[in-house]
Amino acid sequence: MASETILTVKDLRVRFQTLDGTVEAVKGINIKVNAGETVAVVGESGSGKSQTMMAAMNLLSSNGEATGHVDYRGQNLLAMSKSELNKVRGRKISMIFQEPMTSLDPLYTIGNQLMEPIRRHRGLSATAAREEALKLLRLVHIPDPERRMKSYPHEMSGGQRQRVMIAMALANEPELLIADEPTTAL
Repeated sequence: MASETILTVKDLRVRFQTLDGTVEAVKGINIKVNAGETVAVVGESGSGKSQTMMAAMNLLSSNGEATGHVDYRGQNLLAMSKSELNKVRGRKISMIFQEPMTSLDPLYTIGNQLMEPIRRHRGLSATAAREEALKLLRLVHIPDPERRMKSYPHEMSGGQRQRVMIAMALANEPELLIADEPTTAL
């Protein structure tokens, strides 16, 4: 029996406006991801892999523009409003970003950053979200998770921050996990 398609990327193009004009970073990529399938996008440094993933999540910088279709279960993510996207991102689709230092908020503890999406997407109490966050930190082998819940990102090593990002991406048991070089800092 054929697997169900959960993500289809059709003719995705990503452009950026720069001081020197328009730069086309991604030129018509097509990707299909079926349930239970692992798909890898490979290429040289600067070939547009990260921008493809950022566009798929509708997270391009303000000078970026994505065209084409990124369909998750029949819904074009590129056409969704911010509130519609917030219902999909984190719960149904999660992403592990390449650079954990810029992905974690320096003003909030690791515990708060783990617990907030768990509470929002899963409706757990603060106590239950804390227990879930501790479980996730143990899963990704963060030493002394109780103490690390109170830590700020700058108080952790690059590898620990990357493991926290992996825990955050797994926190709401997403159907689709997008990982942009998840082992870079490990």
